[in-house]
Amino acid sequence: MGKSTRNDLVIDDPAVSRHHAEIEAEGDLFYITDRQSRNGTFINEELVISRVLTPGDVITMGNHTLEFNYEKGEVIPSDADILSARMTMVLDTQQHRSKLAHSVSKLAENGQGKETLAILSYMDGSNRSFPLTTFPVKIGKTPDSHVQVKGLFLGKSTASIHRIGEEFRLVPAEGLTRLKVNYQAVKTEVTLKEFDVIEVGSSQFQFCFQKVDAPVGN
Repeated sequence: MGKSTRNDLVIDDPAVSRHHAEIEAEGDLFYITDRQSRNGTFINEELVISRVLTPGDVITMGNHTLEFNYEKGEVIPSDADILSARMTMVLDTQQHRSKLAHSVSKLAENGQGKETLAILSYMDGSNRSFPLTTFPVKIGKTPDSHVQVKGLFLGKSTASIHRIGEEFRLVPAEGLTRLKVNYQAVKTEVTLKEFDVIEVGSSQFQFCFQKVDAPVGN
């Protein structure tokens, strides 16, 4: 998909790259992957690098939107299959994430009067997010955890996020299940980068920033 006439799906839009994104099939699952486009690929208004598509997902490229669905009679994967696929996906390079972060800043240049807020975006298709405003942010199984997660071998407190200046640091805690960032086990404290994927038990989150209205000053 893209602006070039050599694509299967041609999108005539100056904000769309020549080869913007692609969709591949694997069994009954369909994956969309951004091709290091200039302005990024969005699924349900969330910037993504690669994602398993689910029925009803809205794909946005530039000023164009597409809706993904299965035809009548096609096999629709179960939620368990989709979750399993997402947990085994590997992110693209850090350079790609950096390019996408640059694209986001460009798109938000007209966001005068807005502030940047760090969030954890749930990667379960629900479009939920948790704003990182009060620190430390506790991730665990207990009711007093700011972000609650599930898993047989998770400790009561699995991890915490601290803010040191402009940095957001993820610190592992107790439990037999390894905390993962970008699908790699984390043994010690790590500094989060935009679009990093955090995996805790059966839960996945993406660390990113969004623009919000700035509070009115005195």
